[in-house]
Amino acid sequence: MEKELCIISQEKSESNIKLLEEAKKQFESVFFVPLEGIGIGLTDKFSIAYRTTDILKFPAIMARIPQTSCSYAYQLLSLFPQETFMPIKPISFLLAGERFFLLTVLRKRGVETINMRLAKSKRAADRILEMDFPFIIRTTEKKSGVIVENKTEAKSIVDTLASLHKLILIEDVAKDMVSAYVAGSEVIASVKKKSKEKDIVFAPGELKETKLGIDAEHLAVEAASAVEAQIARVDMSMNKTPRVVNIELNPDLITPSKATGVNIPEKVIQSVYENFEAHLKKPLLVKFFEDASSVMKDVLKTKQLL
Repeated sequence: MEKELCIISQEKSESNIKLLEEAKKQFESVFFVPLEGIGIGLTDKFSIAYRTTDILKFPAIMARIPQTSCSYAYQLLSLFPQETFMPIKPISFLLAGERFFLLTVLRKRGVETINMRLAKSKRAADRILEMDFPFIIRTTEKKSGVIVENKTEAKSIVDTLASLHKLILIEDVAKDMVSAYVAGSEVIASVKKKSKEKDIVFAPGELKETKLGIDAEHLAVEAASAVEAQIARVDMSMNKTPRVVNIELNPDLITPSKATGVNIPEKVIQSVYENFEAHLKKPLLVKFFEDASSVMKDVLKTKQLL
């Protein structure tokens, strides 16, 4: 099997161009496919094509798809054969598409996250407001939120959102937020964001290199693994103990590379290539263990007969 990689993304951003350059050093061939140019067919059999190229033929698919298209990414990637290698699984995009759902899944899988509450009505939100201030109120549709310092401010914002029939997110204020860039089973770079905005989670800001402790690194890798992503940026609040704030599957890689002096695209591709090679060898190992398991079952049956 040829070692071919197909990168699917929305645009040829600076990050994607750098990933393409690094991938050409490792893989025998690399193909970039813009998300908008893909055609999906459900006829006698599945088909996924870009112009005249059959995308289903590629043994490795690296998806760099924005959060706004997570649902489509899940549907698209789910159509690929089971043996196709993907460093970010289809389910990863489905989980990361909505933050409350994402943090819920992480909590269920034993990963520490910030506290967050979701309300569909003013009445439900008013009950949630009986909590310690300050906190952030935002909708599930918009990234920007408002930090409220007292109940009067909170009720005013809730009233507005409820009148617009919006789902209401109420969450802890993230403090001392850091981002860990995970590739495989390790953190390859980490930065701390400084911003003029009080709601730092999605606000623009200056990135500076930072060193993470063992607990924070372990949490970042654990969080990425929990959503079945080998490549991810894991944002964490470092207030008292590290807790996950968000997971980004399509992060900018150039700015943090400049801030840390680490060639993040190179390390990402290196991880993708190494895991792809391991994936190619996996069927033989799986067969070996299945055969061994079968032998053990026969032995146990024999002992029971004796």
